[in-house]
Amino acid sequence: MFSSFVVMLLMVGSSIALFTDFYKDESITRLNRTNQALTKQLQHMSAKVTELDSRMQVVEQNDDDLRVYAELPRLDPDVRKAGTGGALGTYVDVDLNLLPETVRSETRQVNQTLAELERRIALHFDNNKEVKEKIANDNAQLKHTPSIRPVEAGRITDKYGKRLDPFIERVKHHYGVDISAEIGTEVYAAAAGVVVAAKATYSLGQGYGRHVIIDHGYGYKTLYGHLSEVWVKEGQRIERWDVIGLVGNTGRTTGPHLHFEVHKDDSPVDPQNFFLN
Repeated sequence: MFSSFVVMLLMVGSSIALFTDFYKDESITRLNRTNQALTKQLQHMSAKVTELDSRMQVVEQNDDDLRVYAELPRLDPDVRKAGTGGALGTYVDVDLNLLPETVRSETRQVNQTLAELERRIALHFDNNKEVKEKIANDNAQLKHTPSIRPVEAGRITDKYGKRLDPFIERVKHHYGVDISAEIGTEVYAAAAGVVVAAKATYSLGQGYGRHVIIDHGYGYKTLYGHLSEVWVKEGQRIERWDVIGLVGNTGRTTGPHLHFEVHKDDSPVDPQNFFLN
């Protein structure tokens, strides 16, 4: 009886040992399969990350080209490298200690590259914002910068600078240009802006006669003198090519013409430097 019980215990023990060994072998096999699958996924991810890095280099080159177009300085290479390194992200969320050394190394590299890509993408968006703001500001400034002859017909009879004043027969500085044209010829705003003076009344033989002054912003103002008619009001917003009045012979003048001045930061400058049409 006792011997039978001992035999039974030995058989049970052997069965447990065999089952335990089988379970361990099966667990190891499953772990190996899992590691192989993870390794393949990691290799695939690593290839994708490398592809993304290449595409990001193209994006960064385009960023540099846009900065040249917007007349902004290129980003210093040190700026692009700023912030690289440091703590790794958790883009591959696994316990690295459970992975083979080769897989651990590749995982760290993927994490590092993804972290750098994230920072470079953030810099790309910041750069895009800066470029868009610069281009928008430049476009607004162009819109408000005098750039056309306010009278298309006619010829310039007196230029900016020293000239003989016909009334006193002495050399004086002429602060604008005189464009000869028939009375009633349309006068155009040289750029977008706000009318700050619209003088429809005047004293005979005095000053600019009927005239208009437009504040274009960005330090620019223009004056249109000796008009026969004023078609705008103070405070009115106008655009380039809007008709603001008609050529006349009012004020201190020897004949029909438009006297046109451009002021930059409250100082007169040569209007012909702004004639692009």
